[in-house]
Formats: sequence, structure tokens, C-alpha cells
Amino acid sequence: MKNSNVFYGWWIVLGAAVVLAVMGPASVAVANLFQLPVTEEFGISNSQFAISNSLVLGVGIFLSPFISKKLATGNFKLIYSISVIVYALAYMGFGLAPNIYVFYFLSLLVGFGYTTTTIIPVSMLMNNWFVKKRGLALSLALSGLGVGGVVFSQILTPLITNVGWRQTYLIYGVIMLVVTLPIVLFVFKPRPEMMNLKAYGAEELPSSQNKGDKEQIQAQRKPAAGAKMGVTPFFILLMVGAVLVGLVNNGGLGQFPPVLNSLHGATQGALIISIYSAVGILGKIILGNINDRYGAVASTIYASVLLVVTYFVMIFAGNFVLAIIMAILFGLGNAIGTVSPPLVTSAIYSADDFPKAYGYVQSGVQLGMTVGSLVAASIADFTGTYTVSWIVLSIASALVAVSWVSAYATAKKSI
Repeated sequence: MKNSNVFYGWWIVLGAAVVLAVMGPASVAVANLFQLPVTEEFGISNSQFAISNSLVLGVGIFLSPFISKKLATGNFKLIYSISVIVYALAYMGFGLAPNIYVFYFLSLLVGFGYTTTTIIPVSMLMNNWFVKKRGLALSLALSGLGVGGVVFSQILTPLITNVGWRQTYLIYGVIMLVVTLPIVLFVFKPRPEMMNLKAYGAEELPSSQNKGDKEQIQAQRKPAAGAKMGVTPFFILLMVGAVLVGLVNNGGLGQFPPVLNSLHGATQGALIISIYSAVGILGKIILGNINDRYGAVASTIYASVLLVVTYFVMIFAGNFVLAIIMAILFGLGNAIGTVSPPLVTSAIYSADDFPKAYGYVQSGVQLGMTVGSLVAASIADFTGTYTVSWIVLSIASALVAVSWVSAYATAKKSI
């Protein structure tokens, strides 16, 4: 492959998309497919099952900075491979759990595996292999999350019905090992230098690039390689934006399904959810392209505005047509939750400082995601209406742009 006309980095992108399609949905998109049979067998409430999901996501809050640092400084392949094995075995363990308490313990291991095998290492690979077209490469890789969610929801639903939830957990765990481990071992190369290559676009002149590519190339160069690490005003703004991104991301993902089902019934509600899930695949690619062409500031404003309008339209989602429009807007704008954090971070920090900085940013995103759905539901419970929840999330979406644009501008002044 090294001597082919196809830059090897694009094979990394393809492999990453497959890995994310398999590993990502297990802990997020399809996790609740198991809720009904598990709660029935264990005799627990839905909220008790939801604790498992919170534990999976919550692990990333504390481990993301550590994991990104270890992946950057340690044996990338070894750490990645061990994490895949731990993730798969823990997921298979769900199928053998005798009670919910063992389920909770396994959720911590699954959370470790999810954090160590999905967005963080893939973002690091894209950052190492691409300077030019980094946004496109990252968005194509992350599109695997959406594709995997669609595919595995269709595979797991009949499996749970026909062979049971325990066997389905075991089957999914085996799929993780069989599909993901060979890609990590034989396709992924942590850095292009390992193949006597350079990152895509690393040698090109900044003046010849689109604004987004120019940002990445300039951030790659020394001595003005980017903002220095430390608790600085722009770092604080970056972290505030990261938490807000997680909040607005999961606030909608967590609360749209029950609200839409109550407004339009299960069938039409499922249709609306399918629309924003499908559009989300395209939304990631569009956002990555905007970042490459016009830069991190433009892509952040674009996605934030879409989410502001999304939550405003959601106030009137009792109208089915407006609900469809909301779904399209949300599918396009919600890509900011996965695509933008590494791109904004890499536009501010040098390649050397990126792993450490991005670990903290992803920790902030995970924190926001962990509380996002709970915040939206709690506001609705307190006020008696979801209208206030949507207004709060709309304002938070605008503050994402304020935080990240300010972080970028402040960082550039400090160089």
C-alpha cells in the first residue's frame, strides 16, 4: 500500500470508520435496545438501568486526559489492542451478569474500552496523518458512528427477540474482536513516519491552501507552532465550550425520542429519529469540509447556528412538518459534538501539545454529555414543560460559538 497511488492515510480513515461503526454504537446508539429485557429479568427500573449508561460515559470524564497522553507517549498499538480486548470481553460479560451490580462493575470496564478505542485514538490518528484535508478525513472516519448505529440497530433488534439479550451481548462482543482487532494490528500505523511518509499536506505552503488547511499547516510549524499548554484564558474558554457541546449534543439525543413519541406516536416518532440519525452521517462530512475550506471559526459558527435554530423549532415540534425540519437541522448541526472538538483543538495547539489538550477537551465533552439529557429532563420536570428546556439548550448552543471563537482568537493573540 505504501507504494500505491493512494495515500496510506486514506486506508487509515477507512479502517477508523469501520472500527467506529463497530465499537461506537455498542455504548451509545444501541445501548438502550437492551433496556427492556434486562430490566424485566433483573426486576429493576429504567432509571436503574440508565445508571449503567451513565457509568460508561462518566468514565471518560476522568480518564480522557490520561488515555490521550498514554496513547501519544506509549505503545499506541499495544494500548489500543488491549483496550479492544477489554471492551469486547466486558461487553460479553454483560451477557453473563447475574445481577445489576455486576452489570455496573462491567460498565466501568466498558466505559474504559469505549473511551480508549473510539473518538480519542481516531482523532489522534487523523491529526497525525493529515494536515491538509484533516476535517474531511476526520468527518469520514466519524461517519462510521452513524453507519454503525443504523446497521447494528437492525442486527441487534431481531437477535434480542430470537436468541435473547444475553446471547446478543456475547455475539456483539465476538464481532468487536473479529472485526476490530485485525484493523488495529495490521492497518493502523500511529504515525506516517513509520512508513517513511509525511502527513498529507505537511510540505505545502500555507498561502496555497484553503483557510482551514492553512490553519492546520501553520499550527504544525515551529517555533510558532500553536498556543502553549497551561491554564490560560483560551484554555478555559475551550473547556467551557467543550462542556456546552456535550450538553447540547446529548440534551437533544436523550430527550428528543420520548418527546417526539409523545407528540406523534411511536411510528412517526421513530421516523423523525431515523431522519436526524441518517442526516447526521452527511452532517459530519459537510462540517469537516467547511472546516477545511473556511476554518475552525466558520465551522463552529455554522454548526452552532444550526443547533440554535434546531432547539427553537423544537418548541413547535407538535407540527409534524416542523418536526421533520427540526430533525434535518439537528442532523446537520449535531455533528459539532464529534467532529469539531479535535478540529478546534488542533487549530489552537501544536501537533506536540494536541494529545494532552485534546484529552482535556474530550473530558469536558464527556462531562456535558453525561449531564445533558438529565439537565433537559430536570428543567422540564421543574417547569412542567419542555419549552424552557429547548430555550436553555438554544442559548447554550449560541454560547458554544462564543466560547470557542473567543478561545481561538485569544490563543492566536498569545502566540
